[in-house]
Amino acid sequence: MEIWRDIKNYENLYKVSNTGKIYSLRSNKILSTKCNNTKAYLTVKLTNDIGKVTTYRVHRIVAETFLKNPKHKSQVNHIDMNRHNNNIKNLEWVTAKENTKHALKNKPFMLDGLKNYNKFIKPNKIEQYDLNENFLACYANSKIAELFTGVCSRNILQVANKEEYKNGKIRKQAGGYIWKVKND
Repeated sequence: MEIWRDIKNYENLYKVSNTGKIYSLRSNKILSTKCNNTKAYLTVKLTNDIGKVTTYRVHRIVAETFLKNPKHKSQVNHIDMNRHNNNIKNLEWVTAKENTKHALKNKPFMLDGLKNYNKFIKPNKIEQYDLNENFLACYANSKIAELFTGVCSRNILQVANKEEYKNGKIRKQAGGYIWKVKND
């Protein structure tokens, strides 16, 4: 049975179902979700009362609405490894370490392409933090961080290296996280 609940901070504007659908109360329609490629997470754009549009990952909305998180774990895992299956039965709260273990257990070939990359390039380790600067995880490089978080490695590096990306602006976060180069 499909259950609908208000989305936090968007009450009376949008609802989310336990199967991963997003419904607009303004337009009385199920919203379409977007995906850049088959490896990326499904996203949806929500507009608040004052017209500000924000893009969210659907699985995060579903988990935050329907799944209890008493241990305050920071990541949402797709149990069947299908990032397009946002049914509540397929989602669970995990730590970054648990998420990585799950991915390697179920798809160990994911690291095959990175073996040669790491032979010739000695990239810096990348640390992941939430927006309150709480440490979440450390990755061997930005490519591995992208693999496990779905955040573009170029964007991760722009944040970590404090690089200019648009008209002199410095990106402060990517994918809802702060990224830093680990200094050994």
